[in-house]
Amino acid sequence: MTSRKQLVVGHLEDVSWKVLADYRDVVADLIRRRSGVYALFRRENLYYVGLASNLMGRLDGHVRDRHHGKWDRFSVYLTVHADHMKELESLLLRITAPEGNKTGGRFAKSQNLRSTLHRGMKEADFDKHAALLGGPVALRRSRSRARRAKGSLALTGLVQRATQLRAYRGDWEYRGSLRRDGRIRYGKRVFDSPNAAGRAAVRGRCNGWNFWHLKNRRGQWVPLRSFRS
Repeated sequence: MTSRKQLVVGHLEDVSWKVLADYRDVVADLIRRRSGVYALFRRENLYYVGLASNLMGRLDGHVRDRHHGKWDRFSVYLTVHADHMKELESLLLRITAPEGNKTGGRFAKSQNLRSTLHRGMKEADFDKHAALLGGPVALRRSRSRARRAKGSLALTGLVQRATQLRAYRGDWEYRGSLRRDGRIRYGKRVFDSPNAAGRAAVRGRCNGWNFWHLKNRRGQWVPLRSFRS
């Protein structure tokens, strides 16, 4: 069992702001010069989220700054030094969107996946329609997908269940199987591409798209490359 790395080393939750005035020294002894994340609440609703290298100093400031009178309770989470603390703050801001924060959370290099999701949904719709129509439409769709994809993705969905593959080189016959996810099983191993499976079979250089053969709709054994051309 592996031990989980610790980020939060102490926490103080749902405390009245009046504690900062009446028992400031007690609170300061607990969190003085400690870094972490804090949250301000108003009537049990989240009002503000922040990150600070000096939590006590930040809370003192919020008692007097533009947030004065806009929050009545607070929580603090003491953390170990971590390179990802700023990203954590941004994550919290984007999820909670507190009204007291003027700016939203920004990630340094995160990719927005919305457009990728949109493309994926369109591709899934095309696949669904082709499968329902069958025949030449399904074949054209399979070839189109194979031409644009790489590795196992090029063969994904070509078969609906594990289907036998054959190959010949000299006097040797090789047998494998194409899985629904587009990967090829040869022996006890599973490979991400026809080339990799071919190299494992012949123990040398091999163009797997020409090497491996699969039955087409007419029952003929044809090379895999015919399904992408």
